[in-house]
Amino acid sequence: MRLKSVFAALSLLTAFPVAPALAQGMERMMVTSNRVEEAERRSAPAVYRQIPADFVMVAVTYQSASRDTAERTKELETMFNRLKAEAARTDGYKLSGGTLGQSTADIDTVLFTDVYTTDYNNTGRFTLTLSIDTKPDESFERLMARAQAFISDIDVQGRAEAYLGDDQFIGARDVTRHRADLVADIASEVKALKASFAPARVTLTGLESRIITQPSGPLELEIFIPYTLTLESGE
Repeated sequence: MRLKSVFAALSLLTAFPVAPALAQGMERMMVTSNRVEEAERRSAPAVYRQIPADFVMVAVTYQSASRDTAERTKELETMFNRLKAEAARTDGYKLSGGTLGQSTADIDTVLFTDVYTTDYNNTGRFTLTLSIDTKPDESFERLMARAQAFISDIDVQGRAEAYLGDDQFIGARDVTRHRADLVADIASEVKALKASFAPARVTLTGLESRIITQPSGPLELEIFIPYTLTLESGE
């Protein structure tokens, strides 16, 4: 399976801050791809920190091929309601609407008719986004097994069946709490550069930028402020 970030489609394989409308009062940065291009790593600043991912998001789809239109719709609407109810009463799991990696909508604002579709084979389906909170020392494989077990434990109505999508997205909540530490790390870097290249003048720009994240492992993120540093050394 391909591990990606929640922000992949918006950032077009480069890391940018999540749009304010999606942040909903919490600076929640998303990362772009588990395989970060070398050019992107070279363009990232030297000072960064690594933090664990807080959650993994994956698309969950229910479909039914029942021939009777009314029965097919009833089966999937029942599963829509059962899925919502199960997520609401289970800690560490959350549902949302929208398209994985592109947009998000609170599940309480999403109606079954908003997500229900039928294809040319008369197979009905709906897709929602399932967010699974990480646990300390848990592997990615174990987390995805938990996600599959969560879905499998929901009673199935009629011919409805469920499957998880092939793409997973990781993210962290409230990364602004790391800003002071990142700035302190950058200040230490500047101090060391000045000492090594004395006399030297160091200019920094971009420290007002929001914190960016990119994946460094299946459940690990690198976070950094996208600053630019200029060093001038000599008399």
